[in-house]
Amino acid sequence: MRPLCFVTGATGFLGRHLVPALAARFRLRLLVRPGQRLDDLPGDDHELLPGRLGEQATMASGVRDADCVVHLAALVSFRPRDRAAMHDVNVAATAQLAAAAREAGVRRFLHTSTISAVACRDRPEAVDETATYNFGPLHIGYCDTKFAAEQAVLAEVARGLDAVIVNPPSMYGAGDRRKGDGSLLTSVVSGQLRWAPPGGVNVASVQSVCRGMLQALDRGRSGERYILGGENLTGSQLLQRIAQLAGRPAPRHVLPRMLVQLAAGARRLQELSFGTDSPLTSEILKLATRFVFVSSAKAEHELGYRCETVDDGIRAALAELAEENPR
Repeated sequence: MRPLCFVTGATGFLGRHLVPALAARFRLRLLVRPGQRLDDLPGDDHELLPGRLGEQATMASGVRDADCVVHLAALVSFRPRDRAAMHDVNVAATAQLAAAAREAGVRRFLHTSTISAVACRDRPEAVDETATYNFGPLHIGYCDTKFAAEQAVLAEVARGLDAVIVNPPSMYGAGDRRKGDGSLLTSVVSGQLRWAPPGGVNVASVQSVCRGMLQALDRGRSGERYILGGENLTGSQLLQRIAQLAGRPAPRHVLPRMLVQLAAGARRLQELSFGTDSPLTSEILKLATRFVFVSSAKAEHELGYRCETVDDGIRAALAELAEENPR
């Protein structure tokens, strides 16, 4: 009988790409919210576990007899009002799951973090896993809670859990709802975006990240984190790449950093005074002035990971966008 793998976040963007690869190697127990389904899984020895992160009995059922746990689920938001909810999901529920896995004797725990839990810079230089976390002064809930989640996992490592942390960047591929309406992708395709942000970010194809996660599951050292990066691109370079692949004109100018910082402060006052549903939040604006450039050298050396171009992921996302919004 094949070993059993308990997976959280199976219905999310990353999960929809990673789960089929896991299904080729494991029997799967998939945490799904009540009423959700996950179709097109190969084989018939997989089970759906209805429930939510943070439910102690559900987590205990999930890890029971499991050989490994792949923890993908997280609440991703850059709205200050969601900070408390992100703490509940990203930190408290992760700590609970890691403790349950240790108590159940799970052989390996793979925790999915983010490069936004590593470090940022004011200039275009790459950081690695040894960088000191410095997002704190920006008060960005997603970054802070994902870093705290890593600390919760490492606390269980100190108690005997065999756990590996992976830090993927911003990913492109088919099936990402966050790359839909109001996103950077649609803004470029529609020609609405005329200015590029002054910072930079690392971007990767979701398929490349999935391959790296499987390598970390097999070869990663317990207690270590591995950056699974792609390409370091300035905001202008990323928009040019998207525009080129979409056959659209790219923004020609870069917004001054000081102007974006002022806009972030003004948007924060608006959020505090009146609230806002705009996707361009104060936290997004603050991040847009920083460089989140990373090095994947450790994953390349220890796991055999390969940093590949993000182009295939962007093409897949653009193709899906075109299908959903035919002209």
